Amino acid sequence: MHSSAAEHDARRTQAVLAERSTRSQQFFSTSAGQWDKMRLELFGRRADVALLGLLDEAWTVADLGCGTGAITQSLAPFVERVIAVDESGAMLTAARKRLHGVENVDIRNGRLEALPLADGEVDVALLFLVLHYVTDPARVISEAVRVLRPGGRLLVLDMMPHDRQDLRQAMGHQWQGFDAATLGAWMQAAGLENFRYSFLAPDPDAKGPTLFAASGKRSAAAKKRGHNKADAVPLMKTA
Repeated sequence: MHSSAAEHDARRTQAVLAERSTRSQQFFSTSAGQWDKMRLELFGRRADVALLGLLDEAWTVADLGCGTGAITQSLAPFVERVIAVDESGAMLTAARKRLHGVENVDIRNGRLEALPLADGEVDVALLFLVLHYVTDPARVISEAVRVLRPGGRLLVLDMMPHDRQDLRQAMGHQWQGFDAATLGAWMQAAGLENFRYSFLAPDPDAKGPTLFAASGKRSAAAKKRGHNKADAVPLMKTA
């Protein structure tokens, strides 16, 4: 009994797929050491932005100290709304140009110490490489917590403690990084719980200090609280 043409086609298809799988396995077995470099050359760093798809599409996110709007631009496709806040007129001009036509972004001028947001207006607040520029980080954290809804989260991405004095002179940094104990104390005092602090593996192309990501969740019982400067714990503040 002869096999049908369909059976021959099926076997050929299976053989082709098996050959392709073998080639893929051979590629990965010989290229593992170069994979990160090759992926970067092919797709760039923007490919990792796909991880933002894990965000809740119903969230309102505050990008505090948004600068030119790069982070806001990355967040906008994945959430309900982004409120971008900065005090610098020049930065906001650049942000408006970058974000022109992005309908779910609200750009506001304001200070981090006195945010132009209502109590409990956002689900997530982000301080992305901002905290080392401010005079009173504890006050900024407290204000960020104020605008979180109960159960909302604050994410801080910044530098671990370092001794790079040149960054203060060249870029106006006021703080030389933050350790877990100090940042955790500030966040707890502001009404956050479930504090987490994790260092980030350095980018091979980066020339700056090692970064960390820290987060905390606003307690459901948290109330608006004033900031007490005596609560601030100084850490490696530059003169």
